[in-house]
Amino acid sequence: MQKSKFWNFCWLFLISALVLPSFVFAQQPVDPAFNPNLLIPDEAFADVGTFGTAANIQKFLEQRSSVLANTSPDFLMKLREPDTLTKVGLEDLQPNLGRLRTAAELIYDSAVSKGLNPQVLLVMLQKEQSLINGSFTSDDSLQRALDRAVGFGCPDYEGCGDIFLGFYRQLFGTFDSSGSRWLGAAASLMKSFRYEISGVRVGRGPMVDGNNQVFGRPVVRTTRKGDSAVIDNTNGGFSGVAPTQTVTFGNFATAALYRYTPHVFNGNYNFWKFYTTWFRYPNGTVIQKVGDTATYVIDNGSKRLFSAFVAQQRKINSLNIVTVSQTEFDTYLTDKPMPPLDQTLIKGDVSAAVHLILDTKKHIISYPVFVQRKLSFANVVTLPQAEVDSYESGSILPPLDGSLITGELDKTVYLMESGLRRPITYEVFVARKYSFGKLMKLTDAEVSGIPSGPFVYPPDSVSINLKGDTGIYWFKDGQKRFVSAFVFKQRGVGNFPRVSIGQDEFNQIPTGTPFPPRDGTVIKGDQSTAIYKMENGLKRMLTAAAYKRLGYPRATVLPQAEVDSYASGDTIL
Repeated sequence: MQKSKFWNFCWLFLISALVLPSFVFAQQPVDPAFNPNLLIPDEAFADVGTFGTAANIQKFLEQRSSVLANTSPDFLMKLREPDTLTKVGLEDLQPNLGRLRTAAELIYDSAVSKGLNPQVLLVMLQKEQSLINGSFTSDDSLQRALDRAVGFGCPDYEGCGDIFLGFYRQLFGTFDSSGSRWLGAAASLMKSFRYEISGVRVGRGPMVDGNNQVFGRPVVRTTRKGDSAVIDNTNGGFSGVAPTQTVTFGNFATAALYRYTPHVFNGNYNFWKFYTTWFRYPNGTVIQKVGDTATYVIDNGSKRLFSAFVAQQRKINSLNIVTVSQTEFDTYLTDKPMPPLDQTLIKGDVSAAVHLILDTKKHIISYPVFVQRKLSFANVVTLPQAEVDSYESGSILPPLDGSLITGELDKTVYLMESGLRRPITYEVFVARKYSFGKLMKLTDAEVSGIPSGPFVYPPDSVSINLKGDTGIYWFKDGQKRFVSAFVFKQRGVGNFPRVSIGQDEFNQIPTGTPFPPRDGTVIKGDQSTAIYKMENGLKRMLTAAAYKRLGYPRATVLPQAEVDSYASGDTIL
């Protein structure tokens, strides 16, 4: 792969500059807590574990009613995820997922794969295009914001580079017309954060001119952690802000952020403002409102009540409590109480129902599933019923994959596969040689609570037909292939088990090309002079010379439509 052009110190500063932020505070005083020399701690900047999973980023977006929380297919298309080959070239960790990812998944994958705290990208999405809290009046305005999501490759003095447009490319990077790779926001920020010279980490801030100004030309050097530089401000929105000011880059993260956005106001002040509003306190910090006894734990910008058991289990430090004002307390959204750790078994002191904590939700477990999963009642923790009731409920914990289940009144038999219950018809049940003795009986409510999937297919290498229809199909590799009378006899299809299935079951099985004659068979249609030889399941037309070389083998004459239906290969010369 070619070396990234990002490392060329070209005068364009494509990476270090940005479009003017879309969010501007209207003539308000500057927060006295703002320190332009230290925007975010280094430890926080590189903390990839803040959200844990993409699902928690999705939750963050949903709590704030962000447009990025949309998971509809139409919206995902707007994120402009590229083809697999491009994703491989950009070192995307999930190039072959087989579906479009949500905005939360793209944020998580791009940040964590490069060692960046996903919170940083969320703040930048708000700082640049108001994509967290903003609203958009048209599809065009939304698409424009998504295409310039974090202002990457968008200098102040010219429009955004076309190759950087698109939510995905803003985060992951892109290729130019010559095939050279350019980094995206996550990689470029972390490159500046980790930058070394001769094996010594120095960090990388904005480039400056001979007067140590970021806005002068020609540039003469790149700043490092600990350096000072004269930064310009985007006037407007704040009272008492000078056109320029000197900033000392107090840590690697601050240097990296100023390289990306060479402004104090509105750029990096807004970054600091959003970050401290949402993520001022690290996950696990315990806060308490002035004059109140209730304590909350901070979890990705939300405050959550927690019990003594959860505090002990999650090692929450309840002795080091931060007291906050009512105003600051209200800036944190209130989420559901913090649950026990995943894989914890709990029950209330009133109800006998047992739950398993998975993905921060409680999942009720029936006795048959409890036994099947070899769980132990000795590990069940009894908690106050009100505490158990306060935790968010998930789906019923399903039986293990491969289990055969049925209900009490509804006698449909299902196979558990990938967490789905797939119905099995009697004919397929018998053909697969399943045993009724292995059926797990559950309540009808439990069965209906398990997400449903498609019918279970017949076993491979059987013939199938639609009930009431004479047509025969060969089933293999998840496809049904029509069998003609000639092929039925020639290939002995009648000697294989036959499974008759219903219309719905029949329709859900994909239809492949007709089952061909045996390899080596010579065939022709009854309306054409072309002669074919079957090889590797394909019909290959014989030239006159090839037909002569084979000794003029006798061709089996078949209906022209049948011959035409078989997949074709190259001509035999």
